[in-house]
Amino acid sequence: MSPTSKVAPPADPGIFHITHIDNLAGILGEARVWCDAERIRRGLATTNVGLKHIKNRRLTRPVTTNAGGMLGDYVPFNFCYRSVMLYAICRGHADYAGGQESIIHLVSRVSTATSLGRAWAFTDRHAELAHALHFDDLQHLGEVPWSVMNLDYWSEHREERQAEFLVHQYFPWTAVHGVVVRTAAMEATVMHVLESQGHRPAVAIRPDWY
Repeated sequence: MSPTSKVAPPADPGIFHITHIDNLAGILGEARVWCDAERIRRGLATTNVGLKHIKNRRLTRPVTTNAGGMLGDYVPFNFCYRSVMLYAICRGHADYAGGQESIIHLVSRVSTATSLGRAWAFTDRHAELAHALHFDDLQHLGEVPWSVMNLDYWSEHREERQAEFLVHQYFPWTAVHGVVVRTAAMEATVMHVLESQGHRPAVAIRPDWY
């Protein structure tokens, strides 16, 4: 079977958002992950790990589902860990050279995201690409290239590996099911930040996610 052949989606796919540990306290203080457009509007200071030119382009790239708006109006998730962006972070890029040790995964599920009462969408590849298909009906989850999500080596399928699940404006902290880190030291840091929180999702050390 070709890595891009259509296969049935998981019963309830996981979704994964990466961020720097320095951003966790701010996320907790706001009780949510804000989209880039709203973060900018509110003047929130964050540690950026993404490519700034792509983030800027996303502020003007339209989402073509009924809810509309721009990609920058949505909080992005991938359908896999060991994402293409994490690889870029590991290698270092012009806008971030701090490596992946301080990167954490915020983990949830499609069923949770679609039950929030917020607009959502998903794509069949990197959402910023002009030829990406956008969907807002779970009947089309089979359009996501699920076989690519399980690959250890995906250099020939970078577009598809970056398929996204998008949640409009913000994603509540209470909808985060788990936090995954690379090391015991980072686990201890996350646990310390979470210790006063009412919602404390499980924290797991998974070096194989990096």
